[in-house]
Amino acid sequence: MTKLSVIVPTYNRVEMLEECLKAVRASTFQDYELIVVDCGSQDATGDVARRYADRLIELSGIPSRSAARNQGVASAQGEIMVNVDSDVVVQPSTLTRIAEHFARHPDVEALTGLLSKEHPHPNFFSQYKNLYMHDLHCAFERLPQGATLAFVYGSIHAVRRQAMRPYGVVARFADDLELGQQLAADGKRIAFVRELEVVHLKRHDALSLIKNDFQIPFDWAIVFVAYKGWKRLGRHGVGFGHTRVEQLLSLILAPLMVLTGVLAFSRDPWLPWAVGLAGCWLLLNLHFVVFLTKERGAIFGLLGCAWTFLDHLVMATGIGCGFITAFVSSPRPLQRNR
Repeated sequence: MTKLSVIVPTYNRVEMLEECLKAVRASTFQDYELIVVDCGSQDATGDVARRYADRLIELSGIPSRSAARNQGVASAQGEIMVNVDSDVVVQPSTLTRIAEHFARHPDVEALTGLLSKEHPHPNFFSQYKNLYMHDLHCAFERLPQGATLAFVYGSIHAVRRQAMRPYGVVARFADDLELGQQLAADGKRIAFVRELEVVHLKRHDALSLIKNDFQIPFDWAIVFVAYKGWKRLGRHGVGFGHTRVEQLLSLILAPLMVLTGVLAFSRDPWLPWAVGLAGCWLLLNLHFVVFLTKERGAIFGLLGCAWTFLDHLVMATGIGCGFITAFVSSPRPLQRNR
């Protein structure tokens, strides 16, 4: 049996896909198969995939990313399923590190990594999002020894065949978070591997970033309800999934800051509340602002602080809408036959 099955879901990503697949083919580890699942692309994505993939699966229509991932898993012949998004460039050592980590740690059922600090697009929104995701996942290095994650990161993760669960049971955009919740519910150990660092090629502008940061929290809330996230809330300092406790508190504080700020214009007693909440929010996010400043300079840090506040308002709105949708629809995860 092949050791690794590298699955790359894609849709209209012809330029980024070529970089992605070239990087996989440059791997030092050779015992793998490369499967590309094309979700009905209307450009030359399929032609690029044929030049590099061992197997190309072409789906009709425009199915979801989770459906593409599931099709890739269903056709895979490897012992370990490795998901690599089509806008990601792996290192030559990435597949080797995955295989070696599983070999050294037979108790680990899944691995996840993170984004590099480097990004090919110099515009503020691409740089900001990339640094945000890098910093977010670096925090998991500080988990207590023996602690396990309850998420995998979509851009790069790997799961043993026998532990694999379906993607996208209740979540369309946060299907990686949901997979982690399913594995955690099964008692499987998920490890964060700092060396699994990949470069993200996706270019963001203000609108795409706002859309992304509404959609993911929306699905986060649905997964939270479906998998009873309140039972895991705060465990090892993690809020739920990949979300840290301080981030959740910031998302609560951001709309309260706006509300008390508006009230402060008409009623003086609200001013201390507005200032106090703003101080708490800044304290919770000071580490990230300092990180941005160190990486990209003072002006970037100031802009990043302002954007983070706006972003938290967007995320809070997404979570609120997601909770409403979840309580109306009552999403339920699949039950594994034991």
